[in-house]
Amino acid sequence: MARFLVALLAATLVAVQAGGQLGHAAPATGEVFWRAVLPHSPLPDAVLRLLKQPAAESTSFVRDPEDRPPFDYRDYSRSSSDDEPSKSTVAASGAGGFDYDNYSGADERRGATDEYKAPSSSLAGSGAYMARGGKAETTTVFFHEEAVRVGRRLPFHFPPATPAALGFLPRQVADSVPFTTAALPGILATFGIASDSTTVPSMEATLRACESPTIAGESKFCATSLEALVERAMGVLGTRDIRPVTSTLPRAGAPLQTYTVVAVQPVEGGPVFVACHDEAYPYTVYRCHTTGPSRAYTVDMEGARGADAVTIAAVCHTDTSLWNPEHVSFKLLGTKPGGTPVCHLMPYGHIIWAKNVKRSPA
Repeated sequence: MARFLVALLAATLVAVQAGGQLGHAAPATGEVFWRAVLPHSPLPDAVLRLLKQPAAESTSFVRDPEDRPPFDYRDYSRSSSDDEPSKSTVAASGAGGFDYDNYSGADERRGATDEYKAPSSSLAGSGAYMARGGKAETTTVFFHEEAVRVGRRLPFHFPPATPAALGFLPRQVADSVPFTTAALPGILATFGIASDSTTVPSMEATLRACESPTIAGESKFCATSLEALVERAMGVLGTRDIRPVTSTLPRAGAPLQTYTVVAVQPVEGGPVFVACHDEAYPYTVYRCHTTGPSRAYTVDMEGARGADAVTIAAVCHTDTSLWNPEHVSFKLLGTKPGGTPVCHLMPYGHIIWAKNVKRSPA
């Protein structure tokens, strides 16, 4: 079996590398699948890049943790039963040591009180975060829903895109590779990764995060291929008529600067969406969960330097009653569980899946 997997992976690597060298190569099977099942939804730039990701673009199977955002946001249960997986997630999130969507564990468990400082008075209540290392700069992490208004100004820093080295594997290959913590030694052998490699903690964190329980009333899944990502999102939302909503951000990232909101468009199809976040792994893995009662928006913003225009997809969680009272979002926003909505953006490559809403003709 191991030899079979190695052969499949080797064939995939050759095909991926060839695709990166040939400007007019045939579309990947995942791209064909997308256009067949989502004919009215253009492929997001980040997804298309993952389908055509040459392995040679990266020197490591797993992204550098320091290139990841200062916060992570995926798992927000109140229960402490997933304490150990949550600890492991810190290794994957890297900088800052917080987990945006991990509303389950107390901050002191991951040393969060040493990692953030309260925002300055001019940014109080905006969810601004003092950069790691005590720098005087601040960047918005969480924000109140009132900030999603034309004319509002917020400081943002966008890290560079760090896609998985192998991108999306063909479905038949991804389905053939074990994806459990118990199988990790065999997975490492299949990819030729040494057991003492610095990438192992990140891989283990991803597997544990995918296996950990989620908050009551919500659902979660991990997808290891583009086909699984789309089909599972359709299953959770109960319809095949869905569409992706993503942020339009520069692949190379953007330095910290103040952005002004110039346009806001609500995302229809709520109040429940499926949010998908890419995880640290040799190939692309998306961890997805339903958002609970939420409102979503696409927000056009202009940077202080004038030429830097971005569009962010933002989720505002309207029911935080089951969140851990110690979650950092409440500290940064000065709120508490069950209070005002907690909003955050979706970084480059992350996806909000929404039901398509068909409007009646006027």
